[in-house]
Amino acid sequence: MKIRFLACLFLSFATTVYAKPLYDTGAVDVAMQEFTADYGLSGTSIRLARDGKVQMEKYYGSYGANTRVPIASASKWLSALVIARLVEKGQLHWQDTVGMWIADAPVDKRGITLTQLFSHTSGLPGNESTDCLGNRFISLDNCAHQILNLSLESTPGSSFSYGGNSMQVAGRIAEIATGKNWNLLFYDELVVPLGLTGTDYATASNQSGYVWVGNPRIAGGVRSTQADYGRVMDVLLAGGMAGSQPFLSAETLAFMAYNQAAGKLVINTPSPETFGYGIGQWVEAVDAKGLTTRVSSPGAFGMTPWVDWAAGSNGIIFVQDTRTRIEAGLYDVQNLALAALSVSRSVKPPIAKPQSYFQGAFKKPAPNKSAPKFAAGKTDR
Repeated sequence: MKIRFLACLFLSFATTVYAKPLYDTGAVDVAMQEFTADYGLSGTSIRLARDGKVQMEKYYGSYGANTRVPIASASKWLSALVIARLVEKGQLHWQDTVGMWIADAPVDKRGITLTQLFSHTSGLPGNESTDCLGNRFISLDNCAHQILNLSLESTPGSSFSYGGNSMQVAGRIAEIATGKNWNLLFYDELVVPLGLTGTDYATASNQSGYVWVGNPRIAGGVRSTQADYGRVMDVLLAGGMAGSQPFLSAETLAFMAYNQAAGKLVINTPSPETFGYGIGQWVEAVDAKGLTTRVSSPGAFGMTPWVDWAAGSNGIIFVQDTRTRIEAGLYDVQNLALAALSVSRSVKPPIAKPQSYFQGAFKKPAPNKSAPKFAAGKTDR
């Protein structure tokens, strides 16, 4: 009887505590309203979650949960997750080389690894000087070969040069390894497992449904919704678990978050204030040991997603504009959101935190033991 009473008391306490959000996001709401108005945006939205629970989900102007917009470089994170799924299935390996899969690749490109292709350390030019990335009337194979025929900027593995070229080559390698078109790979490995309903590579299309495109732009061609991207962020925060089903292992996500750019010569970067770059994602913050605690993948149109394992939280600022025009406002809102999710306004019941999945994973970073700063940066932008 005593045990039953205590169980009922705990359930009652948990229900009471979670009847309202645990974090005060009022200031974030005001900031988002001002951000939307000050920049004359037709619509925006924001979604913040902590400890596996959405704490704020707001829409402004014309935006709703299923508003579908192009997300530019926020695509990189999604594409990287597809590659990671193939690695976990054994169809690819992070140290696979271009020469293993593309037999006619130029000799100086054959030793480039899959890890280097997805971390901008391949030596391929970051400057997207070839027009093939935006050409939907050619094949991904054609585009990958055009890129491989470009001159190297540096010896593979020695520098960091941000851009979409190298990821396009990685996408073609995935097609060869699986025998599937990238559109189908993305559908099978991300859309279906996570139940996404508004995400594909038809970045400029207004057509509904999942639309296939020729030569999908791996690093920047996705259109998505806040609802869909939020599902992805929740899985990453939960250490790779999609509800009760494993999507990726915590070890894989930890490897993807490890700074692959550490110690590299920086040739081209749009984000010098960060600490570095992992697999398809920026390293935004590190702990005292130099291990990654927060990652992000912002896009040129303003879409700003992040996962903060140290705080057990994630967030998305959903917008379509020119990032350089609205960047100051975006940083203000993000920093307010990070602060709001760091302080609870009530005592939480003793439930396991999603980031506990990562406690073991981050003790075993990638083989490179050191993690020097990518640039003279700061923990919060």
